[in-house]
Amino acid sequence: MTTDIQERFYQPEQGVYLLNHSVGCLPRSASDAFVNHFLEPWKQQGSNAWGQWLDNLTRFNGALANLLNGETQQFCPQTNLSSALTKIVGSLPLPPAGHHILLSERDFPSMGFVIQTLCQRFGLKPRFIPHEADLTDLNCWDDMLSDDTWLAFITHVQSNDSLRLPVAEITELTHRKSVISVVDIAQSAGVVPIDLKTWQADFVIGSSVKWLCGGPGSGYLWASDHIIEHCQPMDVGWFSHQNPMEFDIHHFDYGEDAGRFAGGTPSIMPFTVSAESIRTLDGIGTEAIFQHNQKLINRIIAQIRQGEIRSPLQEDRRGGTLAISFKNNQKAMAAMNNASIVCDQRSEGLRFSPHIYNTEEDADQLVEVINRL
Repeated sequence: MTTDIQERFYQPEQGVYLLNHSVGCLPRSASDAFVNHFLEPWKQQGSNAWGQWLDNLTRFNGALANLLNGETQQFCPQTNLSSALTKIVGSLPLPPAGHHILLSERDFPSMGFVIQTLCQRFGLKPRFIPHEADLTDLNCWDDMLSDDTWLAFITHVQSNDSLRLPVAEITELTHRKSVISVVDIAQSAGVVPIDLKTWQADFVIGSSVKWLCGGPGSGYLWASDHIIEHCQPMDVGWFSHQNPMEFDIHHFDYGEDAGRFAGGTPSIMPFTVSAESIRTLDGIGTEAIFQHNQKLINRIIAQIRQGEIRSPLQEDRRGGTLAISFKNNQKAMAAMNNASIVCDQRSEGLRFSPHIYNTEEDADQLVEVINRL
């Protein structure tokens, strides 16, 4: 990695920042884009700034389309994944009562909260793949995708241990069994190469705050062309309308593309920042980011003398985070804080996630702290 790439991002001045699975560092160009594409039009044009502001949303969708191999009109900005998932489930024709939504006990809790609440509301049942099950085993998914499965929620990369699932193979199963698929890419977009056209999922939801370095409030959903015509979101507004400027209170038609999930007056600020952040990372290349990330993770694994690696050792089964469990995780976390190693702690242990702007020296500093424990 070159110094030039490091200099493209703002990083905390002291310590080693390895918390990119939570909040990625701001690209310098995104800070400039916020001023130039949001604040300046507002200052100079007042209400007339709306034209440029809406262009920022299109720029955001287009940046995602380039990064993930989708089409611009298939994306719709969302506040967060929970809201996106709620809109998706509420937009679909529901199956008979008693059908279930399949998810894993290892999925991010917020997704489970949404699914369980919606199941209660719509007469469905949540069905959990047990925590101890191997989520990379297609036989497990084949067994759990029963005749009464209506929708399957699939997390591409698990947040606690960075286990990466074979999404394309799982969605092939869901297609074969006529099960709707929703894929969560919050912990993979920006660090693991993703090809939406290969996956052939029905829906994908994600966030820009983590590896995409775009900050909070800039989530998104992607809807496949073959399912969008069946979606009638309940959370609508004038931007869900096929013609938002019609202003006829007696007439509403859903937009033809994923924009029907937009709702009312959109937020602009977070997507202005994220559009430029995504463009910056896409310019570097997700494959290059992944290779750099894995090189640093492997360097750490090869040098530490203690701690249990809780993330997969194989690169094709791992996302961008390394989880390590120690004999005393609280003591280990205190040592990290004292050494200004920025990380966090979850059920699988401490989590460390190097991004493109992290260096071999960063990895070696972490190793030094671990080996002193």
